[in-house]
Amino acid sequence: MNFPVINPLSVLPEIILLATSVLALFVALFLPERRGHLLNYLGMIGVLAAIAVLPVLWGKVEVGFGGAIVADHFAIAMNATILISALVAFLLGMREVEPGPDYVALVLWAAIGMMVLTSAVELLSIFLGLEVLSLPLYILAGFRRDRSTSKEAAMKYLLVGAFSSGIFLYGLAFLYGATGQVSLSGIQTAILQNFTSHPLFLELGAAFVIVGLAFKLALVPFHQWVPDVYEGSPTPVTAFMSVGTKAAAFGALVRILTVALPAGLVHWQPLIAFIAVLTLLFGNLAALRQTNMKRMLAYSGIAQAGYLVVAIAANSQMGIGAGMFYLVAYAFMNLGAFAVIAALSGKNEEGAEIASYRGLVYRRPWLAVAMTLFLLSLASIPPLVGFPGKFYILRAAVSSGGILLAVAIVVGTMISLYYYLRPVLLMFTHSEEASLFPEKAHWTAHVAVGAMLVGTLVLGILPGLLTGPLQHAVHAIYGL
Repeated sequence: MNFPVINPLSVLPEIILLATSVLALFVALFLPERRGHLLNYLGMIGVLAAIAVLPVLWGKVEVGFGGAIVADHFAIAMNATILISALVAFLLGMREVEPGPDYVALVLWAAIGMMVLTSAVELLSIFLGLEVLSLPLYILAGFRRDRSTSKEAAMKYLLVGAFSSGIFLYGLAFLYGATGQVSLSGIQTAILQNFTSHPLFLELGAAFVIVGLAFKLALVPFHQWVPDVYEGSPTPVTAFMSVGTKAAAFGALVRILTVALPAGLVHWQPLIAFIAVLTLLFGNLAALRQTNMKRMLAYSGIAQAGYLVVAIAANSQMGIGAGMFYLVAYAFMNLGAFAVIAALSGKNEEGAEIASYRGLVYRRPWLAVAMTLFLLSLASIPPLVGFPGKFYILRAAVSSGGILLAVAIVVGTMISLYYYLRPVLLMFTHSEEASLFPEKAHWTAHVAVGAMLVGTLVLGILPGLLTGPLQHAVHAIYGL
């Protein structure tokens, strides 16, 4: 019997995170309960170590587990985004979630699942990554057991997540039934050689896979869980899942649609384009009437997912590169916005209501300016990173002939200006009311705000720092 080659280098960052989680659980046995927050620092060290090995893997293609996992440029780029979101989850979790070994281990395990999902090139491994990322997030959503909203968020996320996983698994089963292959490249080869054997199974499989990942990306009409889960979950968890889950689902969707199911062989492009337009318009319109900052960012996240899917619908190397850039841009500006919310919040989440931001610049000028820049970046105002990110997607849509997609992007961006600028105006409006915010935020929250602000400014002014490496990632997807 020939056993598949494992090749630990193909999952080296995941191994580091797994070892860190086991170490955290072991150290917790000897650590006083009041010192549990120290394990958060251990989690940060593990994530930083995983980030540090990514440049070592860059420039190589490590294949492991018999070809089921591939650590190529695309996987490394997606993993970097996921690890940044995990690091921010630890930086923000020092006070609000009372971090301990359970929080540290769950965040690390969810990150491992996300990274496996972006690296997997075989159906069973893709499903494994999806489940490994989902199960810890169900628990993290309900981590604040003293709040009914957190329990409600966990229950809704569990039910919707289980339903979407079932649909996704059905899609994988149909793809296997139509082609007899489990590897993505094998599926494409089988389609090319015998396209007419089970065309219905193939189309159903593609549709179910898109729907299953649409739940994770929060695409309309599979978005209903997002506002309640984002609002009810602890803010560090919301920040983590808002970026990490999108990066993982985007990576998996790109691999499946470009490698296994090219648009010339399977008719998924019109469905993707329709969902993208519906998502970005609905997300922006629904955000207009929100009074809670986390719910507003939830609907904003739905709209941002629509922009990401426009990049996929462009069905070109330019589109995939634009989507990857925008995902990184979204990570910095969205994580930064949630970092400000966390910095202004105690255990009662005082920083979640938009009305409480009135006059913030007179009480917390640093956080008010930072939040202003993050919101302006989300609104695609130059020279912040949101502007080149949106511009690249718009250019890809026009280049592919998707004029209606481009018009939808412009309309959606114009709508978003209202709800992004409303908190900005409130922050710069003088108020005599006493502040509802805690007097002092944990220093790690300020570190998270500062780091995300640097990324938002630098990549907005010098987007070329990112476009070059991302071009290699796009080439990895297309086998160039």
